[in-house]
Parts: sequence; structure tokens; C-alpha cells
Amino acid sequence: MNYKILGNRRKVRQNELAVLSRCVVDKMENNPVFPDPPAALAQLKKIIPEYQLSLAHATGRDKEMVAVKDNNKDIIHNLLDELAAYVTEICKGDRSLLLSSGFDITEEGAAGSPPSIKKLEVILGEPGEVTIRIKNATGAVAFIFEYTTEPPGPNTIWKSIGSSLRSYTIKGLTSDKRYWFRGIAIGRGELLAYSPVVTRVIQ
Repeated sequence: MNYKILGNRRKVRQNELAVLSRCVVDKMENNPVFPDPPAALAQLKKIIPEYQLSLAHATGRDKEMVAVKDNNKDIIHNLLDELAAYVTEICKGDRSLLLSSGFDITEEGAAGSPPSIKKLEVILGEPGEVTIRIKNATGAVAFIFEYTTEPPGPNTIWKSIGSSLRSYTIKGLTSDKRYWFRGIAIGRGELLAYSPVVTRVIQ
């Protein structure tokens, strides 16, 4: 059974583009499956924080800031296209190898089915640590765990971690500070489902 990287990345929402890009960088860096990645990987890692900053600056609708954001977005799409072509050549349709790249994948010829998340657990651990666990998820091929220190709104910038597993332990958080957490299930056909947001004060 052959698999492929999902296309139509240009339909991904702006915040999700940063999430996808970071997931690809985190998965591909120092990955023995991809021993000689193109320079696009280092370039993508460099531009992600610039893109996120331009997203924040563009919320005021300043034309110059919006233009900077759009330019960064186009650069990211071109870099992801180059990396996707490299990964496709290396992996030859192997599902496990493709997933190790951080890209979203689908079965050849498979139709997208919407994922869902019924529940999110956030469990306090050692000081500065929490474990996020996605419960009762269906139709997902990968997951993203996100957190922020501000009450969520349309312009909130989330810190994100991509994973093929349903749980993740985050370390290095600030004790006695309130955080907000959510999970994202990634389905086939670039379909996404968000969990309810859970807030905790870190030990």
C-alpha cells in the first residue's frame, strides 16, 4: 500500500502553516532517514520565527506588514514544496518513512475523512512539566500539541509540537504561571480537528 505527502498546502490556514513547518523541521533534522536534506530545511528553520513575527505585526492591517507576512508565507510554501519533493523521492511511498518527515500524508487514492477529538487531558507533573493527552480521537494520522501564556483569541500565537503519538510531556514551563493548552488531530486530506482548550497553573 503506497502513501504520499498531502498536496494543497497553500490552503492551510496561516497559523497552521507555521505549525506544519516547525513539525517538518523538528522531524527531519538529524533524522537518519534523510541524511543529506536540501538547504531548504535550514532555510525553513530560519524563516519560521520571522513568519510568526510577521503574522503578529500584520494583525493591525498595516499594508507594509501584510506584504512582509505574505512574502514570508510564499517563501515557506516554496521551501516546503522543495522538501516534499525530496522526501517523496527518499521514501518511495513508505508510510512510516513519510511520517518521520513531519509532513501530513494520505493513502494513494484515499478520500479525506474528518478527524475528531472528544477530550483533552492536561496532567500536572514535576515543577515546570505537564503531560497533554488527546482522548477519544478518530480519523487522525498525526497530532499537534499547543500551548500559550495568554487567553486564546483569534490572534493568539501558539507554541506547537508535532507528534505521531496521542500524548506529549512539555518541560521547562514557568512555575506558578497560567497556561492554555489544546490538541489538534490531523486527518487525511489536510483536515484538522481542534480539542477543547484546557487551562492550568503550572506547579
